[in-house]
Amino acid sequence: MQEQILAAQRRFAAERQEAEALFLKRKQPAVFFKRYARAAEQLLAALWEVYFSDRKLCLLATGGFGRGELYPYSDLDLALVSPATLDEDDQQQIAAFVQTLWDMKLIPSLKSGSVAELCGSVKDDISGDTAFLEARLLAGDAALAAALSAKISAQRDVATFTEAKILEMQQRQAKSQGSGTLLEPNIKSGSGGLRDLHTMLWIAKAQGLDTRFPSLIRHGILTSAEAGMLAESYKQLAAIRIHLHLCAKRAEDRLIFDLQGQVAESMGWQDDSRQRKSEKLMRLFYRTVKTIKQLHGILLPVLQERIDTNPYPITLRIDDDYIQVNHQIAARNPDIFLNNPEHIFKIVSIWQSRNDITSLEPKTLRAWWGASRKIKRSFYQNPANRRRFVEFFRNGNGLTHVLRFLNLYGVLGCYLPAWEKIVGLLQHDLFHIYPVDDHILTVVHNMRRLALDKHTHEHPFASSLMQGFEHKAVLYMAAFFHDIAKGRGGDHAVLGVDDARAFSDGHGLSSHEADLLAWLVEEHLLMSAVAQKEDIQNPEVIRAFCRKVKTYERLTALYLLTVADIRGTNPKLWNTWRASLLENLFHAAVYHLSSNGNTPNLLYNRRQQRAADFLTRSGAPEKQQKKLFQMLGSDYFASHQTREILWHSTNLVYDFETPRIRSRILPKSNSFQVMIFMPNGPRLFARLCRIFSRHGFDILAARAFVTAHNYILDTFIVQIPEQHDPEDYPNIQSALEAELNSFIHGYDLSEQQYHTGRISRRSRYMPIAPGVMIAQEEDFPGWYTIDIVAVNRPLLLADIAEVFFAHDVRIRYAKIATLDERIEDSFRVFSEQLADPKKQSALKQALLAQLAV
Repeated sequence: MQEQILAAQRRFAAERQEAEALFLKRKQPAVFFKRYARAAEQLLAALWEVYFSDRKLCLLATGGFGRGELYPYSDLDLALVSPATLDEDDQQQIAAFVQTLWDMKLIPSLKSGSVAELCGSVKDDISGDTAFLEARLLAGDAALAAALSAKISAQRDVATFTEAKILEMQQRQAKSQGSGTLLEPNIKSGSGGLRDLHTMLWIAKAQGLDTRFPSLIRHGILTSAEAGMLAESYKQLAAIRIHLHLCAKRAEDRLIFDLQGQVAESMGWQDDSRQRKSEKLMRLFYRTVKTIKQLHGILLPVLQERIDTNPYPITLRIDDDYIQVNHQIAARNPDIFLNNPEHIFKIVSIWQSRNDITSLEPKTLRAWWGASRKIKRSFYQNPANRRRFVEFFRNGNGLTHVLRFLNLYGVLGCYLPAWEKIVGLLQHDLFHIYPVDDHILTVVHNMRRLALDKHTHEHPFASSLMQGFEHKAVLYMAAFFHDIAKGRGGDHAVLGVDDARAFSDGHGLSSHEADLLAWLVEEHLLMSAVAQKEDIQNPEVIRAFCRKVKTYERLTALYLLTVADIRGTNPKLWNTWRASLLENLFHAAVYHLSSNGNTPNLLYNRRQQRAADFLTRSGAPEKQQKKLFQMLGSDYFASHQTREILWHSTNLVYDFETPRIRSRILPKSNSFQVMIFMPNGPRLFARLCRIFSRHGFDILAARAFVTAHNYILDTFIVQIPEQHDPEDYPNIQSALEAELNSFIHGYDLSEQQYHTGRISRRSRYMPIAPGVMIAQEEDFPGWYTIDIVAVNRPLLLADIAEVFFAHDVRIRYAKIATLDERIEDSFRVFSEQLADPKKQSALKQALLAQLAV
């Protein structure tokens, strides 16, 4: 027996060495996979004869080995199947078999058990189920292998599998900071890497499709051009990964700095006067992953459409050229982009302006992408295109998504030649972790978040400045242009001014906007340099800084750009120390500038100061005010409007331990504003919503807030039913206050009968498709933003809150917008369980079930 094993080992080692040598000579991944997999199969067949020839078992190749994609140091994915539970003798033989593989310096990853046991092990395990999706027989009982495959296929729910794989992919990308273009990217699991390519093929295979490219073309999943692009991308990534394994002499999937040069040289590149060999390698890698991400945007929706369980999609007219199908926008005639290139931007503009559209319909996206690749210089010269492009910034809504979409599909580079020069451009400064284009779009993203009320908690001070800043579009443009001149030689800040000026002249910016944009691009490094490298306690340093800044507006704009820039350079660089340096410099500069003229109060401080002034006039002691403001916390003033702050503080200043409710009839309306203040507890938000529904009120808006001492301070605006006369409002108000007072003191009637009602005829005949978007917050583990769009109905908000409670999701902030018969609600929640794809999917399905009622 030992002689057989040694002979098989020698034969395998020789064949493996030949496969590696042939690959290094020809650089053909397919040839390497074929030869190396065949060597492994022959080895396993020989070992099978030694250990299991007399047993009714079978051996399967699963995972990467199953699909014939075996890398030099990858795991050997195997499954050993028995008709019944393995006995002790079987277990001993399996242990000896596995140990032999380890002794040969292979890395076996073996599952073993009966058909029933293996089916049970993968029933709730998406990764295990995926591995068996690619299983093939290596040795043993073929009927047993077929039985296992049939049972696993029968228990697999294709729709659940598809959604779970897509969610798994999204979470995998989020772990790599949502980008496959980090300086040391993971070829296998990074965004646009091999695992993303495999995900598309797994979903197709789960649907019963032959995943060979010619078959996918016949089924309309791929076009011939797309199949060619996908095949070439796979070939490039596979080649890089094989070289990486061979250079590292281990199962390494990260293109770390130590290995980039070795891999590049192994692939045949050398340094030259313009680029290092590692830069050539990384440029190839970035171009390849970008292609995969482009194709994913088309192919995954195509595959999802095949399993859409909704036989009656909701179709709405947008205009003569476009319709909305559920949450996608579709062109009535896909040739419109070739025939009239103005629509390349027009469709994106419509998408940006509508919160209920999440993507382009796959066929439309295919046509749009094809036309965009044929953009000529005349496209830039067209005034309509210029107006729409600058409107992306002025609108602001979904700006980051729009720019990333246009960059992904190459439109930004076609429209602005200066942009094309920075796509995939590396920054070997041990400072930036993104290529230039990714860095810029991350800075735009950071700037946009500062402007959104729901993200105020992340950086309250900067958010308060941003939300009070008049020219927000200029800040977005400054973020977009600040590094656009990198890689040209010379000072990129100075060179970028010419690009900014040319853009301003061609896109109708006012002279003030153009000057501010150019100044920000030229001086975008100023504040960071002064704060981190100079003594900001020195009055001369502050005076010199202010001589360059000149105005409060410029100071504010520069501060915001600096915050967004540092946070977009490397998440590890942003910390409380840097934040305090910048904030201290800002305040010192404000003080200096104010000595030469009036400086506007900060929005953040202004709200608190107005509250303090109001309370002082009302006779409230200063000491009591300070205690109140400390209890409310700094986020409170950034996330509430001044009118609400004055109302709350007046009612709370003397006692912020006793629960209380207050309400007031809003002038010239049939609405109440209601404040509830009480200790935090389970299901409070849902139970309050049920009380309002029991009285027949429609919740127009709501803001949930938790104070620093863990009390809820929730504010609702509720609408009184139209059948009531204004003279009845005081009685209605009294009845509502009486029940709410009972509630906050422990007497809950919210579970008793409540007002019911039906959705309107308009909502029945002109429905909108419900939508749930769950996004993990960057740099805040366990925190998520959940956006919901649906038809309004009685008790909907309460039912949503109950779903959150049932899934152990805690609401920390809610912004409720009821727009006639449509709701657009946003919740900031905390839940550690949502990191699990299955539990996140279950929450989404439970919410959709409520929204569909």
